Amino acid sequence: MEKQPAVMETSFWVLGHRGDVLSYLFRFFTVFVPEAVRLEVLAPDPRYPQRVYGYQERFRLLEGQGVLSIRNPTQRWPEFHMGEAAALGLAQEEGWWLLINEQRALTAARQRGLKAVTVAEFIVYLYQAHLLSYRSALRKLDEIAPTTGQRVMQAARQAFLELAYRRGEG
Repeated sequence: MEKQPAVMETSFWVLGHRGDVLSYLFRFFTVFVPEAVRLEVLAPDPRYPQRVYGYQERFRLLEGQGVLSIRNPTQRWPEFHMGEAAALGLAQEEGWWLLINEQRALTAARQRGLKAVTVAEFIVYLYQAHLLSYRSALRKLDEIAPTTGQRVMQAARQAFLELAYRRGEG
């Protein structure tokens, strides 16, 4: 399968790290990141400015290796914050996949015909593709559930459970 170009938004990166699925991402996508997303991912925590989080270190490492490419849109979607606005604009301009986890931006993207995937949907896809076991996928879904929109989680869990039932798992 040929890799698809995709634009990543901050929420996907942070939750993809929490769900431990970022390493699988590059098997399927060539990932582009707007500078606004890069700045959000690498921004210091105002409460703990000396702290460096694992998702930040992984971003720096992959950027340094040329795995993540910085690309900016010519126009942003003004109704969203900087990272979302830039990612949505770039995905629309290029016709690329959008990797996003924020419900409002996801809904807007899909209403405008963009191909978008959330971390929860990606986990289900990895299970469907036999890259994750039932237990691993379930654990990953549970890990991201507290910080993922309820509609996104419900749809992903339903798809996961239906697939697991058809396989005779769970």
